Amino acid sequence: MAIRKLALHQRGRSLGIKKTKNITPEKRVEYLLEEGSLQSLIEGKKLHQAYIKYQWDFYSELAYQRNLIQDQLIASLQEACITRYKIKSWQRVMRWKYSGHPFSTVGSIVSWGGRFNIGKDISQGGTLKTFQALYLAQSQATAQVEGLGSGTAKSLLSIEDIALANKSSFVCVSVSGILDRVIDLTDKTALVTFAKLISKFKVPQSILDSAARLNIPLPTLIKSPGPLLKSLLIDNWRKEPAQFDIPANGQIFGHLVYLAGIDSIVYPSSKTGERCLAVFPSNFDGRNSYLRLDDEPPEKWTPRVISSENFTLCEKTSDELQLLG
Repeated sequence: MAIRKLALHQRGRSLGIKKTKNITPEKRVEYLLEEGSLQSLIEGKKLHQAYIKYQWDFYSELAYQRNLIQDQLIASLQEACITRYKIKSWQRVMRWKYSGHPFSTVGSIVSWGGRFNIGKDISQGGTLKTFQALYLAQSQATAQVEGLGSGTAKSLLSIEDIALANKSSFVCVSVSGILDRVIDLTDKTALVTFAKLISKFKVPQSILDSAARLNIPLPTLIKSPGPLLKSLLIDNWRKEPAQFDIPANGQIFGHLVYLAGIDSIVYPSSKTGERCLAVFPSNFDGRNSYLRLDDEPPEKWTPRVISSENFTLCEKTSDELQLLG
């Protein structure tokens, strides 16, 4: 994993746009927003393509180095797990149209996915596999600002004010349960061995040369648990998936946790600091983990409990579930 610098120093992109306020010929005013030449447009496009290639080359190099020690990374996560993690009355928020199946994880792979799982838009090449997750939070306000994208980490409003500011229709359900194996990111000591393993990664000279040619800061690599945790919990984690179709550090980490057969990741919300959960129901197979709705659902076909016996129901939509009866 690397702390990637996303700032690109672009050379004069050019597009002249004129806005005319046509009251009288004498009072016409023109506002020139940008100007340039066709050549600068061509150069800007080439520079942008070179920057995208740099990001992919850098990602591919680190993916190769991770693959060489993947078994060790997975073992370090398994050893750092805590067991029998109990949750009581945690909250799950979803938009109204998805409320028929609160345990559905289908929406988690839409677009770029979630903080700790990979979505379809960064898996189009087939080299990365999508995997689904169920997201919960300790309180309804945190579940809403996390699940519906309301508010920012630096907002001066209270959590409740931020939650109330979102006018879209949503449903919140209360969930309790027990998770057999969990990685707890509220304690950075859980990352000590993992960070030690990735601290041995190297940036090849070809990547350093590319950064120099692009006139961007030289890339740095994570060497300790603190910076690793910070990169996993960054507020704007969608930047790299959106700009380059490559997974964020949190998604790469989540993929390794998923491969390790771990049920869930506990982490502090980047917006409120309260605890959140990214649960991987497909890892319930053969385990004693379960999640239970605290209240009776309105539809009889809605599952109230998800466990090793029916975890595959999470991969269905409410329409598919209704057809099953």
